[in-house]
Amino acid sequence: MTSARFPLALGPFAAALFMAVATVEAISRPAFDLTRHAISMLSLGDRGWLMASTFVISGIAVIALAIGLREARAGRPRTVAGPVLTAIFGAGLILAGIFPAPAGLGFPEGTTQDLQPVMTTTAIMHSVAFNLAFGSLIAATFVFGRAYGRERARLWQVVSIATGVALPVLIVSGMAVLIPTGVAFYMAAVLAWLWLAAIALEHAKRVRV
Repeated sequence: MTSARFPLALGPFAAALFMAVATVEAISRPAFDLTRHAISMLSLGDRGWLMASTFVISGIAVIALAIGLREARAGRPRTVAGPVLTAIFGAGLILAGIFPAPAGLGFPEGTTQDLQPVMTTTAIMHSVAFNLAFGSLIAATFVFGRAYGRERARLWQVVSIATGVALPVLIVSGMAVLIPTGVAFYMAAVLAWLWLAAIALEHAKRVRV
């Protein structure tokens, strides 16, 4: 069980790394406007390598976290699907780093304001990665919520299920522009990473020394 400690610690690490880089880049990159642009577009332009690398590193860390979750759940109600779905989320992040979002709407700097994103093969792969990552994570929140219910850990059950409900609401709201798209996706990312980091820490507390 001690072997699970390090990969579990990678959950909070990945969350802090991803959101720190995304936030600093969103504030400091010329022409980037969070009300118009999704944070995945930060993989474009002169400094795009930084956000792209962050996607890949965070994804690798999440896959390692999934292994730690599997080890940490030994002796508890089995949720094989939970760690598997977490690993798929990590794989989606890696793909999103390899295949960047399309340019458009004035970003990166030098792109015309009225240019709509063109769905090239790379852009389609990024969209697939986005849906894979968030779809698997949303499913994971309900899987873990059910497991916490069997354990009578009601607070964690409520937190997990509430996260699973809130994430698609934010994503759909952003796509429908009920909330500015970039803001909605940013909020979804914050919520997703907070939940994942919290789950990792909760499991780490139960790992025997």
